Amino acid sequence: MFLDIRTRFCRSESGAVTVDFVTITAVIVGFGMGVLLLIAPGVETVTASIEPVIQSSGGLAGRLIGANN
Repeated sequence: MFLDIRTRFCRSESGAVTVDFVTITAVIVGFGMGVLLLIAPGVETVTASIEPVIQSSGGLAGRLIGANN
């Protein structure tokens, strides 16, 4: 009795798509987090270097982030 149930359970494929989806999604999220950790320091450096240029501009962007007009 138990062996029949176990054999049917092992051969059953219902729910396999869900398991695949969860696994693939976890891998994609993991890669995304890894890329974010590698890129974030560089983005902070670049934004710090362009902030004064944007603030000194007379356009809308300069007014939005607090340039004195």
